[in-house]
Order: sequence, then structure tokens, then C-alpha cells
Amino acid sequence: MKQEPLLSAFTRLRDNLLSMSRRILQDEDDASDAIQDAFCRLWPLRDKIRNEQEASALTVTTTRNLCIDRARQKSRFTEYDPDQCDSCDDETTAESDAVAERFKAVRQLIDSALTENQRTILEMRDFRGLEIEEIAQELQMQPTAVRMNLSRARKTIREQYKKQYDHDR
Repeated sequence: MKQEPLLSAFTRLRDNLLSMSRRILQDEDDASDAIQDAFCRLWPLRDKIRNEQEASALTVTTTRNLCIDRARQKSRFTEYDPDQCDSCDDETTAESDAVAERFKAVRQLIDSALTENQRTILEMRDFRGLEIEEIAQELQMQPTAVRMNLSRARKTIREQYKKQYDHDR
């Protein structure tokens, strides 16, 4: 019995894929997860893959793209914890306090200036890191409507922030 081209390609390339994923994501667990996700994404297409060469190309490309997407998503969301800085000098503490105040001001704007729908979409995208399609599916909206609401929410926050806080500069 001949093994499926996709399964054969994944088995043969697993070490190379893991190495590539580690290099991009710089984390062993994330690298393994990315490979598994790539396999899960390609599995429904296994009947359309004609040979092992095609399977290899799809496997490498899908894994690489998934890793790049995850790395971008990870770099987009840096966690900020003002209490984490224990041994800061006065200048750094002052900067830290200023940043904390800005975050607080933006959070208040989000709560007060946005509609419930805009607030929900903004939180799902920017705080939970969901993709536009995932948000659209969860809220039963069109992706274009999600993008429009997200854009309007960000514009409102930007305008309100400038109006309230730019006069201090």
C-alpha cells in the first residue's frame, strides 16, 4: 500500500520544518504547534495533492507562512506591566508612570467614546489578537464591516486622544 504524499512529505521533512520554525519563532513549543497547524490545514487538501514533490512544497510554504504570521502577531502584542519594573531609577519610573497614564487615558476613551460594537471589535482584535475573519464569524458580521468598525474605532480614539491630551504639549 502506497503512503499518501502529504503524510510522506511531513514525515520526511519534519526535522527540517522544526528547525525552520524554531529559527522564525525562537520557541520550541510554538515551532511544534506551527508544524501541527500546518499539517491540520493541509490535511483536508490531501486528495488534491498529486505527488510528494507538490506535498513537500505545500508543506514548507504553509509552515513558513504560519510561522511568519505567528511571529508578527507575537511582536504586535507586547505585554506591559508597570509593577514588573522593581529596580528602576527615578527617570525610568517617571517614564513608566507616563506610559501607564497614557494606557489609562486610552482605556477610558475606549470605554466612553466607542459604541459597544466598536469596543467589542477593537478588544477582540487588539487585545485578544483575533483575525478579522474570526471576529466576523464570532459576531456574525461581514469581514468588511468588521474592518470598517475597527478603522472607525481607531480613528475615534486617535481624534479624541489628540483633542484631550495634545493641548498639554
